[in-house]
Amino acid sequence: MNKETLKGVLQQFAVRKLPEPRRRQLELPLNSGKVVYVTGARRTGKTFLFFQTIGDLLAQGIAREQIIYLNFEDDRLFPVEPGQLDLVLRAHQELFPNSAERTRYVFFDEIQNVKDWERYIRRIHDTEDVAIFLTGSSSSLLRRDMSTA
Repeated sequence: MNKETLKGVLQQFAVRKLPEPRRRQLELPLNSGKVVYVTGARRTGKTFLFFQTIGDLLAQGIAREQIIYLNFEDDRLFPVEPGQLDLVLRAHQELFPNSAERTRYVFFDEIQNVKDWERYIRRIHDTEDVAIFLTGSSSSLLRRDMSTA
């Protein structure tokens, strides 16, 4: 994963208009203090649940610069080598220097595409002021396996 390309992807999300998903009854907890993980079959609305949640954050007055969204099926991010996930928060802070002063909301879509993602998520959950939301579609991330990850 190239840092400059990553910055471009982050910047593109920060300025793009969000899709307006059909409102779902399910709402993700915004301040649970836990990593929120949504799993399910492909093409069932996990990404649009993220967009709904991001829209809810924006409606509550959370600045767009506090929100990080990455889809790890985006070919511009390939390959993501172990240890490179640390570039995400660093690149985001370079783009938005004041963002680290407040809670950042991190949305990682299709996280199973990144090898050893669990360690990174655990570290930033323990050491950064972040609310973390993840999706995964792979059979390797079945609910019974997620608790150990």
